[in-house]
Amino acid sequence: MKRNMFFLAVGFWISLAIKDIYFLLILFVCGLFLFCATNTKYLGILVIWIMVCLVSLCFYPVQPTIPKPGTYVIEEIKANYAIASDSTTKVLLYDLQDIDYGDQYKIKEFKRVHSLNNLSLFSFEQYLQTSDIYYQGNVHKDSLVQKGRSLRSDVYRFIRHHSSSLQGLLYGIYKEDTPDLVMRLSLPLMAVFYSVEKALKRFVSSSGITLFMILIGLLCGMMFVFTASLCRYICQKISRYFFKEWEYQFACTTFLSLLLMPQKALSFAFVLPSLFSLTVVLCSGSVQRWLVRKLLLFGLSFLYFQEIDGFSFLCFSWLRKWSGIVLLLACVGLWFPAVDISTYWIAFADALPSFTWFYDAGFLFLLVWLTACFGLLFYRKQRITVLLSVATMLAPFVLPYCDPFFRVTVFSIGQADCTLITEPFLRSAVLIDCGENIMHPDNMEKVVLPYLQKKHISRIDAVILTHEDFDHIGGIETLKEHLQIDTIITQPFQKINVSYPFYSLLENRDAKEENDKSIISYFTYDDQSYLWMGDASRMIEKQLLHQYPNLKADILKVGHHGSKTSSSSDFLYHVHPQLALISSGKGNRYGHPDLEVLNNLQKAGIDALNTADVGMIQISSFHGLHFFQTGNHIFGIIGSVI
Repeated sequence: MKRNMFFLAVGFWISLAIKDIYFLLILFVCGLFLFCATNTKYLGILVIWIMVCLVSLCFYPVQPTIPKPGTYVIEEIKANYAIASDSTTKVLLYDLQDIDYGDQYKIKEFKRVHSLNNLSLFSFEQYLQTSDIYYQGNVHKDSLVQKGRSLRSDVYRFIRHHSSSLQGLLYGIYKEDTPDLVMRLSLPLMAVFYSVEKALKRFVSSSGITLFMILIGLLCGMMFVFTASLCRYICQKISRYFFKEWEYQFACTTFLSLLLMPQKALSFAFVLPSLFSLTVVLCSGSVQRWLVRKLLLFGLSFLYFQEIDGFSFLCFSWLRKWSGIVLLLACVGLWFPAVDISTYWIAFADALPSFTWFYDAGFLFLLVWLTACFGLLFYRKQRITVLLSVATMLAPFVLPYCDPFFRVTVFSIGQADCTLITEPFLRSAVLIDCGENIMHPDNMEKVVLPYLQKKHISRIDAVILTHEDFDHIGGIETLKEHLQIDTIITQPFQKINVSYPFYSLLENRDAKEENDKSIISYFTYDDQSYLWMGDASRMIEKQLLHQYPNLKADILKVGHHGSKTSSSSDFLYHVHPQLALISSGKGNRYGHPDLEVLNNLQKAGIDALNTADVGMIQISSFHGLHFFQTGNHIFGIIGSVI
């Protein structure tokens, strides 16, 4: 029965993590089938399993609805925004002054939260969706109805006025110049709890300590913030208070935590401590437990953050303990402000050596990492487990250069253009445009360069600047400062030195406007052809078809961000791509893509993807297999969407 409850909890966890209604229905049907086919010995377990599936269905994400106008109360405060709720719906609020917990705002207008969604990079929009936040409210000067009057708001107001460092340590509200290491350690409140718990073991019974820590955890949550880590800690103490067997404790902790915060099933703050808790009972000794935990932290760092810092990885536990001590000293410093210990802590963290390795972990790394973890836990041959562990540790340093796919990546950078083309095994890298725009003036620093860093691309063979508009060339100087660029292509007669066919079409043309001078790129790889039109107009399209009457393309990057000045019906029917790509900004003032262009694509039977809607678009090719994936996790084989 104990093991059955354990596996039920794991099944419930997986069902919430996958968030696929079809998967849940399959589990439910399997449970019903087994319920009818099995003997009475397992009927109790099957009944519980069916109930778990039904509960999981209740947490399936539904289509978000527009919030209703009304009064919203501040529940969470961050450095640049706040989260408010009317008890049923959470919304995002910007531009708030002198804000406190419990403040009430009258919100009448809302709009959908949107951010740039690029694969391998942080997406603020997707981060908010893990907390069921889809809309932001428009705040005006007269929106404030009432200031917060609770104990929580009084505590926050006192801390805000007396210690900015405690805002970071207790609430996660850090300044821009705060070292990454301090923010990476998360809130040190958990370190304080574990230290207090360890100190009390000498004087108080186990059940007494557990009950005391539950009360302290609830009190801290009511005074500060109920984070995912704090909620799981309280649930864990409740399960330990009522159950002695670890299987029941794990099952109870998992069920309670996920019932309270089902959207956090895949969060780092829930996954890491849950896996760490299993090592206590699955590992036979302290050495094995230390190795498994380090391997877990190593793999999860790459899977969640695509990077790892060597020093903080090796000294993670020690640094967390010290951050807890700093928190206690900072609290004491509220009444004895002679020395601000947190200032020294931040200076110390900033001075520590840092070795950061970036790696966008994929399926192959996940497979190697899971194999190594299971090997360390259950395989007793020491040589094999050592080899598995070494292979996992070396994977992030080797696998970035072993990618066998040809990839064409259209960045999500708002109303601008930038496309990266990479050959297998990083043999070459070509950029078509590197634009900036008013809404996102730091595209290169915030999006393109971090992506290239995670892919270990430090040299660009050629940058093709299609024409001189700022939304196509605005980031070239930033690229020059950070990367080695072999060739900058500004004229169609310049050659691109890559190993696959790559041409600039229509070198000689009749063009008077800047857009019509756009370099038109045509390249092929693995029997798939690509046509990038820049901002060329319909007049240039006619000249192109006249000079190349047999021109066809499997993938078309439509001209001028989907403007009606480009992409005529005749051109689309003649080229007839399987997939059309559009690079535009959400709600841009030009109205791109134009409805006429979208209708032309639909009439021609051409599927279209727009970065404003789906985020980054990445097309991958490997020996006749062509597929795409987007920033908002749409996946499809070229020619059909899954």
